[in-house]
Amino acid sequence: MTPLIDWRNVDLPSERWTGRPAPPADCGRLRPWLSILLFVAGIFFVRPALASDLIASPTILMEQRRDLLLTSFVTAMLFLLLWAILNYVLDHLPEVGLFAIHLATYTLFGIAAAGYLAPICPVRFPHLADSAYAILYFAINFTTVLFCRELFKLYDPHPLSMRGLNLLMGAFPFLLVAFALGFAGFAVSFNAVLIQLTWLALAATAVAFREDDFPRRWIIRSFFVIVCLSNAAFWVAARTGRIASTTNLRDTQILIVNGLAVSGFFIVILKARALHAQRMAQQSYLDLLRVQKKFDIERELKRQAELQAQTDYLTGVLNRRRFVETAENELARAMRYQRPLSLLMFDLDHFKMINDTWGHAIGDVVLQEFSRLIRDALRGADIFGRTGGEEFAAILVETEGGAAASVAQRLCATVADAVISPPGAGRIPVTVSIGLTQLKGRGISFDELLNEADQAMYKAKEAGRNRVSVSA
Repeated sequence: MTPLIDWRNVDLPSERWTGRPAPPADCGRLRPWLSILLFVAGIFFVRPALASDLIASPTILMEQRRDLLLTSFVTAMLFLLLWAILNYVLDHLPEVGLFAIHLATYTLFGIAAAGYLAPICPVRFPHLADSAYAILYFAINFTTVLFCRELFKLYDPHPLSMRGLNLLMGAFPFLLVAFALGFAGFAVSFNAVLIQLTWLALAATAVAFREDDFPRRWIIRSFFVIVCLSNAAFWVAARTGRIASTTNLRDTQILIVNGLAVSGFFIVILKARALHAQRMAQQSYLDLLRVQKKFDIERELKRQAELQAQTDYLTGVLNRRRFVETAENELARAMRYQRPLSLLMFDLDHFKMINDTWGHAIGDVVLQEFSRLIRDALRGADIFGRTGGEEFAAILVETEGGAAASVAQRLCATVADAVISPPGAGRIPVTVSIGLTQLKGRGISFDELLNEADQAMYKAKEAGRNRVSVSA
């Protein structure tokens, strides 16, 4: 049978935590209300202890003060634990999750220290509460190292120091085995020494940081140094008879200093880092918007440059180069699949006289109106472009024979019937001569086809203009 140990007479050392805060969640309005709710709940936890302290007799005042300390510690730690759980649920950061595990361990340790586990333990296992108290004491050191390892990853510590922390974590199962085999006194004493070594190792690891982060590494280093000095001060004070006889140093160190104060400090660090992460996220979002805006502008400029390189600056239709490229592709497709195709050549009649009579500005308006009329009259699949001066050309896709001639006649009539009245010039009569040639299943180059349409267009002019001439 394992001997029962009075754990309250064991000198339990201290411990603490640090952590990188989580980015702020989108539930900012929810957290203040939850905090108020938790605070009110804490008042109901603490009030019975306060009331009992007021009515206690002098003979039991010291014991009631200790119970008040334990009750206040448990209430405060529950508040911090619920805060950590809420933030982990909202942000899913591993540091906050490990910090919540540490707070849960410390809170259960305080509950066990207050004696709240004993009444709920089964009668068949009278030593269960003491065993749970010891295991939680071992777990405090383990969860401290587990949390700090995750925190230190941000600062790129020396690999050798990180392996040392892994070795310290490996002591936890060793302590459990020793305790289970009946070496409870050895396990507790060894864990007390192990906690002091842990804080020294954590401080040494912090000194070995090779990168900086938020909070700054000098703050983390200073924090661990202060913890080590605090442990040393309590160790000296515990061996000073006068101080040890008048003050409960063990409860003060474990619960208030190394438990509540340290946890509260890290809550502040986590919150500060959350605000920092929020500012960084907002800045990154603004930078992303600027980059996206710049990309959109550059893409639009590129599109406009490509459009300008492919279209005629005056009329907005395809320029000669782009028209020839597109027409050659369509001609190759028609010959490959033996599809019908027709080519129209347009030349505005007496356009030089229009320029000489009304000026080149009015002539430009006439060209623009003519382009609009032809473009609106053609199908979307047809290809239309300006080949130079007052000359234009169009590819009628999937069109040959009488259908092509009918389209050409309709376009000629559309131009002749149109009312072109530039400002200050009155109505200007405009007609067009059209030359039509057709593929008819031949193997022919586009230049040859274009020359046929051009010759037909000149025949239309020689025949009196304002008409359509079909190539033989």
